[in-house]
Amino acid sequence: METIRHVALGCCVISTIAGMIRVFWPKNGFSAVINAVLVLYIVTAGLQMLRGADWKQLTAELYHMPAAAEKYVPDYTEYSRRLGREVSEAAVREALQNAGIDCVVQLADSGFQVELVHAGDRARVQAVLAAICGQTPYKIITGGEAP
Repeated sequence: METIRHVALGCCVISTIAGMIRVFWPKNGFSAVINAVLVLYIVTAGLQMLRGADWKQLTAELYHMPAAAEKYVPDYTEYSRRLGREVSEAAVREALQNAGIDCVVQLADSGFQVELVHAGDRARVQAVLAAICGQTPYKIITGGEAP
């Protein structure tokens, strides 16, 4: 079978060369021969593949694929939690900036930590945070001595 396949490959190469000749010399009679040799090569290569395939091993691998796929499912819960907290931090920062409050918002383990630039903004910050934070705890720190 290997010899037949090599002979068919040689015929295929010769047919390819003949096909290139056909491109540059369109009025010749090689098209039927080229097609026949290509079909012969495809059939012999297919037979070789079917004969040489390990069907038992292939079937075993196909049966074990769903079980193997379930083993490698990554856990995204921590990433999801962290991403949600980062988005919440950005939303609090944006809400305070939209209210015209100069501050630094940091994400702490227990909630948000808001450090004020102006000590007089404490009441406004408490009102904004009470409106947007819901159940999330926050801590307001009076920061710099800016008026």
